Amino acid sequence: MSDNSYISSVFKSIGIMINEETKQEILYFFPLVYNKKNSTYYFKNTYSIINQPLGTFFTDFLNTNFNKKDDFVDFFEKYSFVILGMKYKNILIENQFTDFEFKSFIDKLYNDKSSKLIRIQEQLDEILDYCIINPRKRKNAFSALDRFLVLQTVHENLTLFRNNKMEFVTFYKICNEPISNKSENEIYKILENKNKHIKKYCVYIPPSIEALIYFILCNIVENKLLLKICKNCSCYFLTNNSKINYCNNIAPGFDKTCREIGVITSFKNTIENDELLKKYYKIYSKKAMLSRRNPDIIEYQKDFESYKKFGKINYFLIKLGKFLLKILTYGWRKKINKFSFYLFYFFFTFFLK
Repeated sequence: MSDNSYISSVFKSIGIMINEETKQEILYFFPLVYNKKNSTYYFKNTYSIINQPLGTFFTDFLNTNFNKKDDFVDFFEKYSFVILGMKYKNILIENQFTDFEFKSFIDKLYNDKSSKLIRIQEQLDEILDYCIINPRKRKNAFSALDRFLVLQTVHENLTLFRNNKMEFVTFYKICNEPISNKSENEIYKILENKNKHIKKYCVYIPPSIEALIYFILCNIVENKLLLKICKNCSCYFLTNNSKINYCNNIAPGFDKTCREIGVITSFKNTIENDELLKKYYKIYSKKAMLSRRNPDIIEYQKDFESYKKFGKINYFLIKLGKFLLKILTYGWRKKINKFSFYLFYFFFTFFLK
């Protein structure tokens, strides 16, 4: 039996496995390919396997507007197995579609599935709003897990809570060693290698989209993850760090992630709101330009290197002096000797510039 055949026998239902130990979602699907020569779509005969962080499907699902067909198609192209369920076999019999046939198929799929996906989203919004995003004031003292338990127990209308069945599967593989189509003796020969490593895989297999979402919801509330909205693209993302405000997705219209753009934006905003820092980088840019344009003039090179080394130190010392002056101005007057403090402040602000 080939590796693919074996894994295929493990994968069931919606084509996603969850490895809770590594916090990974394992997707398998038949890639959809467009042939420009004859203007046809077709599914490849061999499927692909993709690993992505646990919660990626969850946020992708939340961020998709299933009222828009284009958004639905984007979601379908990434998670076709999830939407198709067990009907994929009927599609793979035909395997190839003309442009018109494929568009007709998408239209039918959209009409059949979009309303169900929207209903799941509505329930998910209600659960997230109650447990994580906007808990009621009287329930604020309780944890997200506490609120999740209450909601699950008393709200019978939220059917998402009832779709909580998962299949647990364990299997073994030899790391970095394909054993597809190997005979019994050939496999034993591989096992004779002292450097071989057999790894145990324990995975959960959800039978439906609802079961997968429920599983990830449980993971969120148990591990106290934060569901935040990216300040750049306004999409949901999961994090365990309250200070992170940008997601790791590619930013719309850029080749950088929102987080990379966020760092640049925050840096620019910091400079704009700090006259001293603005002055520091203005001098830095001037010295860097002179150094770049005149590589043969040693004085420019030394001046730039010296500024890089001591300029930022001087900046922080000046900021420290201003901070201490503010403390002196708004309190602690009796606790600090004014003469000593002003001497300290002027030393840093004037003599170390």
